[in-house]
Amino acid sequence: MQALLPVTSIISQARQGVLRRRVDEVAHLVGLTDKEMARILNMSIRGLHGKATATRLSLAASERLLLLERLVQRGLAVFDGRADLLARWLRTPLAELAYRPETDLSLEGIAPGALRDMGSFKQPVESAAPPAIKATSPTLGTQEHSVVAQSPLAVLDTVSGFSLAEDVLGRLEWGLVG
Repeated sequence: MQALLPVTSIISQARQGVLRRRVDEVAHLVGLTDKEMARILNMSIRGLHGKATATRLSLAASERLLLLERLVQRGLAVFDGRADLLARWLRTPLAELAYRPETDLSLEGIAPGALRDMGSFKQPVESAAPPAIKATSPTLGTQEHSVVAQSPLAVLDTVSGFSLAEDVLGRLEWGLVG
């Protein structure tokens, strides 16, 4: 198994543009559909299909594909080369990737302040405590704030999502579940 792509390699390859044929190669490794690949690459399915296999992807699509390749490489290492287990993990909702739709989708009312208003390490500014998280439980019923678990595949439409998915894989690799 080859080593993970270093970030500097991802940057330089993304700038050059990755060939469209690699989309199919990566998708085939873990059984991702064209619809899933288009979503990850932030492209339409028609736009993805319309590109010849020898065509280079845009910088953004290339970067996302390279990040996906890196995630797949790491996932295969964690799951001992078992692509079927990695494919199942990619589609399994995980508590580590959960969010609260009532608060996460809207940042209204949160005004950014100046950096100096945040205080310092020696004298931090007190901030308001975040609201308590109340989850949906089969025994207790739905409460104030439901928590929605997401699959790793669901978060791969953002670059931050790739980082989160890699973090979860890292915890699995080290045996730190939950």
